[in-house]
Amino acid sequence: MRAMHIKDVHIPRSPNLFAFFVGEALWAAIALFFFLVSWAVSGRENIQDLGGAYTLTVLLLGIAFGVGFAALTRPKD
Repeated sequence: MRAMHIKDVHIPRSPNLFAFFVGEALWAAIALFFFLVSWAVSGRENIQDLGGAYTLTVLLLGIAFGVGFAALTRPKD
C-alpha cells in the first residue's frame, strides 16, 4: 500500500465555494462587531444574555474558519 501525500488530497477550488467562505467570514465579522458594540453599550452583566464568552469564541472561530477555508479554496487564476 502506497503512502498518501498531502498533494494527493483533492480540495475543490471553485469560485462559488470561495465566495461562500468569504461571505461566511464577512458575516461572522459583522456579527462580532455588533456583539462588541452591544457589550460596550450594555456592560458586562447584560452581555451574558447573548451568551457571553461562548458567543465571542464562536464568532472568532467562525472568522478563522471562513478565512482558512477561503484561502484553501481560492481559485487558481
